[in-house]
Amino acid sequence: MKIKENSLLIGSFFVPFTILIVLWIILGIVPFGNNNLLASDLGSQYLPFLSNFKSFVEEGNLTFYSFSNGIGDTIFPLSSYYLLSPFNLLTLFFPHEQLPVAIVWIITLKISCIGMSMFYYLKKTYIEVSPFTWIFSTAFSLCGFTAAYSINFMWLDILILFPLLALGLQKLWQEKRVTLYVTILFLSIFTNYYMGYMTCIFAVGYSIYLYLKLSAAPSILGFIKEGKIFFISSFLSGISTSFILLPALEGMMQTKKTDFNLLTFLPYPKFGLSFFSQFGIGSVDFNLRLEHLPTVFSGILIVLLFLTYFLLPSIPKKEKKLSLFLILFLFLSFWIELINTVWHMFQSPAGFPYRNTFIFSFIVIKFAYEAFLRLQTDEKLPLSAPLIYTICLMGGYSALFLFNKNFIFSYSYSVISLVLIWLYYVLLNHRQKAEKGTALWKIFGILLTVSIFMELGLNYWISVKEIPFGNQQAFEQNYKKQAAILAALKKKDFERFKQTIISDEAGYTEKTNGYNDSILYGYAGVSSYTSTLHSDTQDMLNDLGLYQKNDRRIAYVDDSQVVNFLLNVSYQITPFENTFREAVSIDGQTVGYKNPEAVGMGFLVSEEFANVQLMEDEPIINQENLLQALKPEAENYFKPVQKTNETISPDEKTVLLEIITAASGELYFYLPNVSWSSTESFSVNGKKIEPNVYIKTNQLFNLGYYTKGDKVTLTLKSRKKINLEDMELVSLDQRAFDAVIASKRNKAIDLRWTKMGELFGNISVKNEDQLLYLSVPHDKNWLIKSNGKAVEQIPAAGNLMAIPLKEGTHSIAMVYRSMSYYYGLIITFATIFSFLFFRYWLYIKKKRELNKC
Repeated sequence: MKIKENSLLIGSFFVPFTILIVLWIILGIVPFGNNNLLASDLGSQYLPFLSNFKSFVEEGNLTFYSFSNGIGDTIFPLSSYYLLSPFNLLTLFFPHEQLPVAIVWIITLKISCIGMSMFYYLKKTYIEVSPFTWIFSTAFSLCGFTAAYSINFMWLDILILFPLLALGLQKLWQEKRVTLYVTILFLSIFTNYYMGYMTCIFAVGYSIYLYLKLSAAPSILGFIKEGKIFFISSFLSGISTSFILLPALEGMMQTKKTDFNLLTFLPYPKFGLSFFSQFGIGSVDFNLRLEHLPTVFSGILIVLLFLTYFLLPSIPKKEKKLSLFLILFLFLSFWIELINTVWHMFQSPAGFPYRNTFIFSFIVIKFAYEAFLRLQTDEKLPLSAPLIYTICLMGGYSALFLFNKNFIFSYSYSVISLVLIWLYYVLLNHRQKAEKGTALWKIFGILLTVSIFMELGLNYWISVKEIPFGNQQAFEQNYKKQAAILAALKKKDFERFKQTIISDEAGYTEKTNGYNDSILYGYAGVSSYTSTLHSDTQDMLNDLGLYQKNDRRIAYVDDSQVVNFLLNVSYQITPFENTFREAVSIDGQTVGYKNPEAVGMGFLVSEEFANVQLMEDEPIINQENLLQALKPEAENYFKPVQKTNETISPDEKTVLLEIITAASGELYFYLPNVSWSSTESFSVNGKKIEPNVYIKTNQLFNLGYYTKGDKVTLTLKSRKKINLEDMELVSLDQRAFDAVIASKRNKAIDLRWTKMGELFGNISVKNEDQLLYLSVPHDKNWLIKSNGKAVEQIPAAGNLMAIPLKEGTHSIAMVYRSMSYYYGLIITFATIFSFLFFRYWLYIKKKRELNKC
């Protein structure tokens, strides 16, 4: 019997595994084809983060800080949100260029483990299992949440842990055994604190359900009294993750996720009858991943049996009422905006909504399995179940067709769903009528099982078939080429690079912005796209002219000499020709250019420089003020051009500008109020300007080098009216700017960066007290020493740092220490000892109770 149960448990892993392998073969996904999953956030975030994780482990870095993370930031919030899954260790067996293959295996293994975990829960909860139990375990592994969000694979771990968490809660309330619950809750928060937070809310609701189910005379005081073990164990388990939570919280408090929208705290309904359409197949696909209805699909048969649960007379009314309470508790978390916001850590999701739908699917499957077990006896499947299901589904489809045009409504999928309701009803009925163990009984069972597996596979295929798959061969070739160029150019420990990659050549089907290329290739960069992006750093870079799409992105799109100077962007790696730069490396069409204005990671400045306040959405003024603070001049460094002609079409959608440059140098163009996403063409002297990345607005353009008096013609065509308000066209006086560079070249410092997380370098200060400006983000966790003595840092140029130094030679040493991590570690160890004491107390208490008996 034990061997059979273990075989069934193993089978629960291989059923979804086999379904996925078949789908990967059909779709030509690596390693069964040349397509990879490098689309959306998987290509722009998760792949680079896994590459960084792989490098971190293989190189043995012992630092809490990374200069590949934007212009530099702590890696704790990023790691705790994206990288703590044990499945990520699989990347260690693949070279960097084959990480897309590793990701496919990670997704496949995670989804397969979800099936095994769900099977284990059903086996331990209901004892009775059979090959039919695979239907229910596979339904959870391929539920609507998985179908919609499997490429957000860092969220899949919670689905593996969740059935075990529910089992742990049951053991806690029924047997007063806490070990499983405490362990799984710890792992839930550890692997992804965001999803772990949701499980904490569920744990409270499920505990109320279990208490009411077990108690003969329930009351609030009774719940508090009986729930002491639950509250204490939950607190200890949650606080034991402090070594992760405290530094993550510190980092998240510095992002723009702390901004609250009051509208998201209003108790209004988010959807209507169209919700019921989600109980049919094909309710979501890749194109709707950012905005859709709750993905509560878990299989047609599952919903049919779930409805049957409430119609079977053998199930006590009390149990039905409690089950309905639990379902409504979860449904309200989708339906009411206020409650939905609370479930999502008090922030309404910016894309990928309803991230807790897997909990709803779990409960539906749980009650469906209970109904299935009762139908194995003399219970009959009521005709009212498929009738109710059909009416609800048709009502949902009607509402979707009439009122929700943006969501999927497919006649073919709706017909298939309605047919399957009645097909399953017929198969279940005929199987019940057939004598158990006969050939006919087995045939109906096989037909039922195969139909459900095909249905779940079909629904998953619908969700992923529209993904703009990447080209794995092109990705591997491009990665090797880019890595070789970077390795050839890295002559110092600490230089920043600006890398431009053509999406098509890199193997991406959709246009990528290369936000996290610095993390992917392991160099100090500028651009960044993470949910943990430091808000002050983002604002500073945006005020200097970099592109900010939203609160999670900052992109160094076009070239700015002043930005290169301030941030020590030493090299550009680009497929585009730049005649104004010295080419130092060529590999095919990709060229490495040296930026002569990058003099070092820092240089001596006066107090006036640190006092410059950056103005919002005024990049040219901000750059001018910083240059004037470094080397005051009677005339501006940025000189406005002479406009000789401005022609605007009658519909205001075409603009022709003819100008004469005012100085020899690079020409900069800033037009903040135009919608670049609506721009049809933008050309300079007939040459089309096409940014390699997608931009909407607020971008400072570098139009190239021109000598004084050159005539330049700009043509702009748009699908919308062009707003020329706040437009700026200026030339950076190259001779004056070169004088600034020359004045700082001998006052610059070259910092060295070690794997232990230390920065060090030497600099001499002559004549008077000065500030050492460093292109390192201001952060209180830096411990800075000059000649062995601690010195304080002050903010400069927005959110960078400056160090006051006196006359003399200084040996600068900096180390990043996450104090919140150390405090959290102390709390974690204290909690472990507390838990051991708590376990011992429970043991003594239980022993005394047994002795009384």
